Amino acid sequence: MTGDKRKVFGIGWPKTGTTTLGHCLEILGYSHVGCRLDLVDHLPSGDLAPILDVARAYDSAEDWPWLLLYRELDAAFPGSRFVLTQRDPEALTRSYRNMVAAQVRDATLDRRREVLYGFAPLEASDEQLVARVKGHNAAARAYFADRPGDLLEVDWSRGDGWAELCGFLGHSIPEVPFPRANAGDYKTPAWRRRLVERGRPLMRRLAATKLLSWPLGRRS
Repeated sequence: MTGDKRKVFGIGWPKTGTTTLGHCLEILGYSHVGCRLDLVDHLPSGDLAPILDVARAYDSAEDWPWLLLYRELDAAFPGSRFVLTQRDPEALTRSYRNMVAAQVRDATLDRRREVLYGFAPLEASDEQLVARVKGHNAAARAYFADRPGDLLEVDWSRGDGWAELCGFLGHSIPEVPFPRANAGDYKTPAWRRRLVERGRPLMRRLAATKLLSWPLGRRS
């Protein structure tokens, strides 16, 4: 990995382009871990050791449960960088509703959501969901208020991309298109979306090293 080798944590709310951020970090050479809902089970007891052990094994992380733990991650890994992905809260809420509507209800998932949100999000009003996101963003900004160099705020929907992220992390801009991941595809089964998404970073890295210069689909 080139550039600044400090850990990077995405602390934006889900549906703000967190998966896109993860792909970007993988392209830049960071080992990465995304959403780990299984780790949420450690939050009620306050036993964060298993969560920090996972974070220790990677260069970067985003989504649940990482976004809630920026204070603890900051203390455990001094010098880390944090990226607050943002999106219009009302649009985010609509996207969340669409995602949930496409999922099969699961008691374990519902319980974990209540831990993460602080209330039952599936029964909550749009106003409650918007307030939760705005409150999270405001708290993160306040925490890093006297350390602006450690927090980057981006909104991919407004044109932010490689320039902002690479400038913040000290990397050269890679010669690959900026990824746009997980953009509201809820008709494809979740397992298939995950399989495709996990394969894309490798394909992009291969493309970046010009190993995929041979046109796909071309026959000799």
